[in-house]
Amino acid sequence: MGARRLDGVGLAALAAAVDDPVRVARWRAKTVRVPGSGCRWWTGAVSGRGHGRFWIGGHVVIAHRFAWALTHGVQSLADIELLGHRCDNPLCQRIGPGHVVASSYVANRREWAARKELTGSPLGDPRGSRRRARELRDLARLDPHLVAADQERLRAIFGEQLPLW
Repeated sequence: MGARRLDGVGLAALAAAVDDPVRVARWRAKTVRVPGSGCRWWTGAVSGRGHGRFWIGGHVVIAHRFAWALTHGVQSLADIELLGHRCDNPLCQRIGPGHVVASSYVANRREWAARKELTGSPLGDPRGSRRRARELRDLARLDPHLVAADQERLRAIFGEQLPLW
């Protein structure tokens, strides 16, 4: 049986990338901390849905899958259907409760539907996920404090989103 494919990258290629200090340093260089946010923000390429994209040997892997592999090992991805952003930030690279967690397609869609209509939810942003992600990514590239200011501006307008669970 061949290596399971993940985002165009086989497990063996992903394992080699996770073990390569140069690639890990390149991934880390594309993340920043934003004041007031628990997320680790992606500043590299962005997919059509607003998720980070990371190139590995001529193939693209979703950046938070690379982060997961760094944290939990590549083999842990073999049995995970989907990684969900509990923080509703597709640029988030922080693995753990309240941020990127193992999930399923059904659970992820159910949570998305429940939170999309909440006042101030980033899921209901009229810019759409890709445009929002690109604009916030661009601010994070310039200065992470600009993202913090944008998030504070939105909280002042819409209020704080309360957790559902």
